[in-house]
This record gives sequence, C-alpha cells and structure tokens, in this order.
Amino acid sequence: MKSTSKVNSEKENKVKIKKASSEPKEKKIRKNRRQRRLKDEIKHKYIPEHIVLSPEEIEKLPEQNILPEKLPYIFISDPGIRHLEVKVGDIIKIKRANFIVGEQIYYRIVVSEN
Repeated sequence: MKSTSKVNSEKENKVKIKKASSEPKEKKIRKNRRQRRLKDEIKHKYIPEHIVLSPEEIEKLPEQNILPEKLPYIFISDPGIRHLEVKVGDIIKIKRANFIVGEQIYYRIVVSEN
C-alpha cells in the first residue's frame, strides 16, 4: 500500500504535467463546405447572372418605364447574390437565357429578411 504523501505527490506531478501541456495550441481554421459556398459565386446553368447596378444605370431605369420603388424584392441572403457585396436598397439586374426569346432582363431590389 502506498502512503498518502506518495499518492498526493503523484497527483501533483500529473496536474503539473497537464498544466504544462494545456498551453493554447494554434488551431487551423478550416471552413466547411457550406461556409466556403456562402462566399463563392455559384456557377450553374440554372442560376442566371446577377449584376449590381451602378447609380448611373439606376438613373436610366425610369427612361425604360421601370420605377425602382415598384420593383419586386430579392432577399439579401439569396444564393444568387450572396457572393456579391450588396446592401439593402441596391438594385440587381438578372440576365436569364431563354431559348425562344433570347436573353431576358429582370430587375430586383435588395431587401432584408426582417
């Protein structure tokens, strides 16, 4: 049978070893697929091209009988515009390919989800 002082000293040694090895380790930050996908542009034949309009282009919209305040909404978290740096109130130009008509252009205004 071990004496209590030996047992206590062994426990202290183990604690000291654990404290020494518990120094903060540098962790590699790995992004999972979903996190990488949120920032990357999605290239897919079923996802149309999304473009943020410049202020000059927005000023020309009323000439085409398109009023910015009457545009349909697109959420800021939409996968098609997630890779773009947009803010609420921006206008997005969406180019969709159509086999019959050719290329169709749609406009959407960015809104928050709340």
